[in-house]
Amino acid sequence: MAERPREMDEFLNEPRMARISTVSAGGLPHSVPLCYKFDSGAGTFFISTGSDSVTVKNLKHNPAVSLCIDDDEFPFRAVIVEGAAEVSGEMGTDHEGLRSVIDQFFGPDMWANYKDGPVAQKIRVRITVFPARWKWWDYRRKLGGSVKVD
Repeated sequence: MAERPREMDEFLNEPRMARISTVSAGGLPHSVPLCYKFDSGAGTFFISTGSDSVTVKNLKHNPAVSLCIDDDEFPFRAVIVEGAAEVSGEMGTDHEGLRSVIDQFFGPDMWANYKDGPVAQKIRVRITVFPARWKWWDYRRKLGGSVKVD
């Protein structure tokens, strides 16, 4: 087994959407775009989402997860991780966790407008994604690879 790649840390810390994919109890795939926060020290992804979301229901049944974070401008860049997710218990509106994602994605000035909106009023959980496999490419820097990590 190898260590996780670090070539794409800067890319992962830029504000961009991820697509998270989970599997339903009936075995069907479910994918949805969302904002995330990457912890480059731990190599994990943090997501704040509604406790009643399909993603959360699926992860409680089966913690297998995939994330795809990509670029829509040529030359393309992307990171795909596969692994397991942990779902916290309900955390009320969890403005602390949600704000950390909003600040990274939209900038710190957005929170004043966001905090009173319907998304910020949902009962939330925290999802932590622990990647076991990384695939990445950066055609701008002519990088790419695939690795399983310990």
